[in-house]
Formats: sequence, C-alpha cells, structure tokens
Amino acid sequence: MEIFSKEYDPFLCLPMVFCPEMVGRTDVKQGILCSLVNPLDTNVGKSRRRRERIHVLLYGTVGTGKTIPLEYLSQSWGAIYISADPSAATLKGDARRSNKGVQVFRAYSGGIVCIDDIELMKDVDAIRDVMESGKYTLDKGGVHEEYEAQCRVIAATNDIESISPAIMSRFDLIYGFDTPDVSESISIAKNLLEIDELGHDIELNYEFVESYIKIASQFVPQKENKDEIMDIMSQTFNKVGGRTGRWTASVYRIARAIAKMRMKPMGPMEVTKAIGMKCESDTVIGLL
Repeated sequence: MEIFSKEYDPFLCLPMVFCPEMVGRTDVKQGILCSLVNPLDTNVGKSRRRRERIHVLLYGTVGTGKTIPLEYLSQSWGAIYISADPSAATLKGDARRSNKGVQVFRAYSGGIVCIDDIELMKDVDAIRDVMESGKYTLDKGGVHEEYEAQCRVIAATNDIESISPAIMSRFDLIYGFDTPDVSESISIAKNLLEIDELGHDIELNYEFVESYIKIASQFVPQKENKDEIMDIMSQTFNKVGGRTGRWTASVYRIARAIAKMRMKPMGPMEVTKAIGMKCESDTVIGLL
C-alpha cells in the first residue's frame, strides 16, 4: 500500500475502479472516497472535537444516475440505504420503548447512511445534529439520553430548493447530475455491457480499494508550507469573496482527506484541490 501511494496518486487512481456502474464522474467518486477515508471526528481537547466526517449531496432529476453511488455504497461498503422519510423512531429510536427501538444513527456510528429523497425528511433537527456534532439526544417521556452517531451522510435529492439551509450548509460537497448526452449514453451502455469484466486483469480492483481505504483512514497527515497555504486561501477569498468559517473548515477537511488518501502531509497541492472541489460544489447551488 505504501509503495502504491508513493508510485501513484491514489486520489487519481482509486476512482478508476470505484463504483464502476457510474461512468465518468471522477469528481463525484473523489468526493465520496474523501468521505470514506474520514470515518470519525478528531478529538482536539477534553470536551472538543473537530468534525472530520465529509457529507455529500447528489442532485438531479429522476433517471440521471444520482442514486447509483448510494446503491453501490449499500451493496459493497456496508452502508444503510434509507429512502424518502423514515420516522424519527427509525433513525433515533423511540424513548417511550424500554429497548429504545431501532436506532439507525447509533448503529451506524462510524459508518455511512445513504438517504434518498432527503428533501422529504421531516425530522430536520435530528439529521442536522448528526451531521454536525455526530451526536443526538432522546428526550421524551422523562428520558434524556445522548448517543454517539458519527455517521457520514451521502444523500440524493430531486428538489434542492426544498432542503433547509441548516441541512444544506452541513454538506461539504454537492454534485449536480444532468441527463446524459448521446456520447455519455453510449459510454454508459458499453460500461454496463462490460461491467462484469472490469478489474479482472488489473491489480487495482475492489478488494485493493477497500484495503487501501482502511489503511489510509488511519493515517494522520501533518501540515506543511502553512504560509503558502495561507497565500492560496487569501487569493481565493480575493477572487470569490469572503466565506464563512464553516466553508473554510470544510475546505481544510477535504484537503486532509485528500492527504490521507495520498498518505502524505496536507500541503498547498491538497488545499488547492479542495478549494476547487468546494467552489465547483458552490456552483451547483448558485453560490458562485
């Protein structure tokens, strides 16, 4: 694994065999791989921790392929796939029951929760708290308990305007999906015809990606060339305007994930790529 990370750029190579059902869209694959390599938040003090979990939103009309990654993650990466509007009792549990009922968020702490039609979810507070703090509370019928829920949310929506600003601001990366043109349709048809043969003759296959991500997720990247990083950030703000601390924290979070995937320090190259990913994400929702 170490040899691979030194001889190749995993950030460019791993998407070649990740989610083979989705033709092209290396950008989406890179974003989701960043989420996979960051399973848990980082403790930065006795009572503080820094969110490392990266949440991804896929936006497009029906039939554009935005749910393909969700299905792939549920089938191959142990994610849970939730469609439409599950009840709070399913996500958080039911405080009125002695066993607290089903608790998806708690059960998948450290894992991935894929949510289709996230705009239909009614329990906005629960999903917001899980996305930001990685915790949620049960507070009903005299019961007040707090649970760990460090879930990474990979969601899809047809109607981005129906998602609350509180939820939208927690997504680190947002990708738009359009109806494929003729050339893309031909590529999709060819890929689906040959999909069972992919990876058989090359070392870079699903098993390799799975093993690599597990190892890379344990890597702790150091920072290098901080002055150059700050120059890059200053140039970005001068170009696109001021941005919130949440936006900047998201850029650094993505940059650390890229560094982890490369098993190298987080430097100007990673920050530049993260800024590009974040700015491209902003165009989807009209911020740029």
